[in-house]
Amino acid sequence: MGGASRLAFRPTARGWQALLVGFLVLFVARLIGTTQFHQLAYALLALTFVALVLGWASSRGLRFSRALPPGVRITAGSPARIRLLLSNDSRFGSSGVRLADRLPEPRVFEAPPLKGDETTTIEASLYFAKRGVHELGPAEVGVTDPFGLLRFVRRFGEKTEVVVYPEVHELRDFPIRGGNVEVGARGSRGQRGDEFAGLREYRRGDDRRHIHWKSVARTGELYVKEFAVEAPRRYAVALDLRREGLRALEAEVEDAVSVAASVLTRLARERLPFRLVCADGAGNTTAFGSGEASYWAAMRLLATARADGARRLGQAVLAEEDALGEGVVLISRTRNEDLPAGVRRLRGAGLSVVVVAIATHTYRTPPGTGGAAQSREAEFLRFVDRVEAAGAAVRVVSHPAGVPTLSGTTARGAV
Repeated sequence: MGGASRLAFRPTARGWQALLVGFLVLFVARLIGTTQFHQLAYALLALTFVALVLGWASSRGLRFSRALPPGVRITAGSPARIRLLLSNDSRFGSSGVRLADRLPEPRVFEAPPLKGDETTTIEASLYFAKRGVHELGPAEVGVTDPFGLLRFVRRFGEKTEVVVYPEVHELRDFPIRGGNVEVGARGSRGQRGDEFAGLREYRRGDDRRHIHWKSVARTGELYVKEFAVEAPRRYAVALDLRREGLRALEAEVEDAVSVAASVLTRLARERLPFRLVCADGAGNTTAFGSGEASYWAAMRLLATARADGARRLGQAVLAEEDALGEGVVLISRTRNEDLPAGVRRLRGAGLSVVVVAIATHTYRTPPGTGGAAQSREAEFLRFVDRVEAAGAAVRVVSHPAGVPTLSGTTARGAV
């Protein structure tokens, strides 16, 4: 990024004074014809020309770039730092350097003079209140000539794209787990994970997708594949991003996205395979994975997620039913009348189901403001009861307490 730049220059206050005095003296010299006045005027104007040559020579080698420290990723609401690198590739030294950059708001930094082939680093703080993709720059690097008459400014137009990931909260008591699960559920021995352990005879209730057809063809008997007990349990995290009304409330959507990010972080820390299913307009999803690459791919989707979907959460999840793993976390934030039926169907297929219900009415109507608030609260609680009766573990997020109520503590940052 340090190579492409445009150079501009303009007189400083001292430079304007020197030019003004030079032209005035020259005017007086022409009026009265005094040789000494002519010499003084030409000297002042020549000094400005020398300042132009020296300033151009000292500024032509200026370079600038930005860099996040290795391995650093920025999370909404958490402070971060960035390195601003200034270098002088010419043989001539420069005066003190003034750097103006947008990070993303305009910021000004002062650096000491740069000798020829010298580099200096400025550590700058960054803070983003909202997730998303932000741009830093453009930047301007300015120096003056040795006499302080002219200021030379190089503009570096390239911008740096920064991904700001959603805020993450610690979920210590959240009902997700790996390892052994209840017998008979999808995920028990013989039906869970990817670590093949052997074959056994088919039993009533076994998943037909695990039938070993080669053995059937060879022996005429039904056999199913059995997997190791230690095989990890896989979770799908489904986020409700349906557009409801003209515009979704920002705080409500941000809390829902933060829940999804927090659940993914918990799964990644426990090394449980996970995938993300977004009920947004584009139908974004990720594949199962448990490593850093899978984690950050899912977090990148959440960084840019928008509530622009057309399908209800239950519809989006059931469309992925055969690829949900053994457990699913549903994050509901719109009216999902069909969600209890969807939960019942998922439970019938052997999945464990956790529902995080965003109490959207608390974002629109403060609690305790009259009959309307009480009516919406009662309706929401009836919905929660129906979801629990369908077999899901339910957690509620309401305003203004937000996501920390899922655990009681907040941990900014990610795995």
